[in-house]
Amino acid sequence: MPRRLALVAGSLFAAWHTAVILLGAAPPSYLHAQLYPYVRPYAEFLHLNGGWAFFAPDPSAGRPLRYAVEDASGHRTAFLFSEALQRSDPAYLRLTTLSAAVDEDYPAVVNSVAQRLCRRHAALAPARIVFTQAQQIRLTPEQHEAGQRPLDAALLQLNELKPVACKT
Repeated sequence: MPRRLALVAGSLFAAWHTAVILLGAAPPSYLHAQLYPYVRPYAEFLHLNGGWAFFAPDPSAGRPLRYAVEDASGHRTAFLFSEALQRSDPAYLRLTTLSAAVDEDYPAVVNSVAQRLCRRHAALAPARIVFTQAQQIRLTPEQHEAGQRPLDAALLQLNELKPVACKT
């Protein structure tokens, strides 16, 4: 009897988890609006709420993150953050998720990432880290055929965040 109970419980959990994954990625609809509030806490806790914009035919535009190390004299050395990551790197998903969280709305995350970069670039004597969010403008098929690419300067809107002082 305990084995059968465990099998039923495991099956119910698998069905629940699968339903949450599907609801987290589903497009807006009446059914989604009625059911999602019940599974939202679970979906957000496990980051299962990926959103429909992840899928074709209309994926959301990217938001690459860049930063500059500024020394005490104001000289800046620019670096790529998310654009420099290799997809084969085991830390790729963690770092791209982290780069997406570097936002004015999350000052603790911004400060934490900045302090890590201050330590990484200690040889440059950093005084501040300045993040720049690069919001991609949607690329049309015609633009792509004409040779334009998503990270071309003309297709990016840049937003520089407030500098973060390095703690010494």
